[in-house]
Amino acid sequence: MTTMTRLHTDADGWARFQDVPLEFLPADPPPDVMSVSAPLPAAAVLFGRGPAGGSHPEQPEHRRQLIVGIAGTVEITATGETRTFGPGDVLLVEDTTGRGHSSRSATGFTAAVVVLA
Repeated sequence: MTTMTRLHTDADGWARFQDVPLEFLPADPPPDVMSVSAPLPAAAVLFGRGPAGGSHPEQPEHRRQLIVGIAGTVEITATGETRTFGPGDVLLVEDTTGRGHSSRSATGFTAAVVVLA
């Protein structure tokens, strides 16, 4: 099963992680057909790089975005839970209100950022 991590704000304003399974259709395609997920409308795609030793304090994001790790690692903390993301990991960031999350990277981190509509 393929999953992505969703970072969202709960009803009390706390940032929370949620593992979300991705559904692909057709579920069992023949060898010459690619399964695809439901589309996520996007406004822009950009690439971002955080330096080694970089961090930011607890804060909400200013827009919904899909982050796809390309190189390095980043630790994100939401309400006391810390997860590490690296190349190939997908993070759906939706904590645009509330307390938000913090992050830090000892190695530096490069990601594709898909700004969601």
